[in-house]
Amino acid sequence: MRTVVITATMIAAAAGLTACTEEQAYCVDLAGYAASAVNVDPQNPADYAKILEDAKKLENSAPAEVKDDWAKIVTIAEKAQKAGTDRVELARLSKETGPAMAAYKSIATHAKDSCKVDVPELN
Repeated sequence: MRTVVITATMIAAAAGLTACTEEQAYCVDLAGYAASAVNVDPQNPADYAKILEDAKKLENSAPAEVKDDWAKIVTIAEKAQKAGTDRVELARLSKETGPAMAAYKSIATHAKDSCKVDVPELN
């Protein structure tokens, strides 16, 4: 019986360490993103293409609280990349930045509260 309790305790501790490590990895990735996204204007759709790869990485590693928010950022970044320099497409896309900006605010709040990382503010 004692072996079962010790084994269960070790499994629970390992699960806790894994979750902590995943959160820490996300926070490290987020800090790297924050440093590279200083010149990104979330109101400018063309700027989203600049952060696409980082956004995909963060979407994959994000905790549940902000995973959907990162998905919104990735979606608009992919559309911006596809639009390229087409001003008509970028103008259409600029009408879709509202949900992405709301997602970005949620990410920024979570970053500050959970990771102690300041992401660049909305312009």
